[in-house]
Amino acid sequence: MPTADKGSDAATRTASALPERLLLAGALLGLLLALVTASPSERKRLSSAGAIAKVNQQHIDRTEFAGAYQALLSDKNKAPTAADKKLVLDRLIEEELLVQRGLEIGLLEGDAAVRKAVAIAVIEFVLAQKGSDALSEENLRRFYNDHKARFAPANRLQVSRLFVPYADPRQSPEMTQKLDAIRKALRGGMDFNQARETFGTEILPALPRIMLTPAKMTDYLGPELTKSASRLPQGAISDALAGPTGWHFLKIIRNRPGQPPAFESVRTQIIDAVRHERDDKALRDYLDWLRTRADIELAPDAPLGQEGTR
Repeated sequence: MPTADKGSDAATRTASALPERLLLAGALLGLLLALVTASPSERKRLSSAGAIAKVNQQHIDRTEFAGAYQALLSDKNKAPTAADKKLVLDRLIEEELLVQRGLEIGLLEGDAAVRKAVAIAVIEFVLAQKGSDALSEENLRRFYNDHKARFAPANRLQVSRLFVPYADPRQSPEMTQKLDAIRKALRGGMDFNQARETFGTEILPALPRIMLTPAKMTDYLGPELTKSASRLPQGAISDALAGPTGWHFLKIIRNRPGQPPAFESVRTQIIDAVRHERDDKALRDYLDWLRTRADIELAPDAPLGQEGTR
């Protein structure tokens, strides 16, 4: 019947056009997403004098349009057309509409992912404003000279230990007398190995008779005792140091500090360190400025600052 034939023809045309529509929608969405996710340095907003369009009082800059147009052309193998320019401008307008709508419906207030993305974009904007003066040769060498120990390998230690296990109770008169006897013997010139055999108790793992880095020494002494040993000069004997299971007297057999490497051999690390320090300061200064211009109110039970201020 004629009616049925017309319906069949319409359905056929719709079915055949569907793939083309999907391809077109995919291309438009891809371009829109590329524009939305562009970095802040690629999407500068300039004054209205340089605007190619205005969307609800927000200007779309010609430089931004030109950049988006070039991005589109890089994916084309044929000559550009007027329709291509119209396509790019339409996508920029639609991007602006989506951003404005997102603000209107409160996405920035309620969506954690959007808030983080905006915060990251602002951080990138702040850091992009900083010049490269901090990376001058003079500043790099000054930083290296002020922080040589930072680039030097870790010092290496060889330690001998006299261990006295805790008694019950830990601070008993007998324990105090024993510790005093050890101090007296060591101050009187008794050899440390002899004192260890006389007063000490074996503890495992035994310290190796070689130099170790502090990181490796931690496997034997633990972090706190290793830190104490690292601060002592070669030949020194510590007082009684409390450990998890007993008292430790430590003798520093050798303490060899790491030697700073030559400037040129760590230039890349120095640049990274200076850049990181510069970026940290730039961001902190910017955040401090934002605080001075904001009205911030805290709840009565909010934590206090170091100086007792909220």
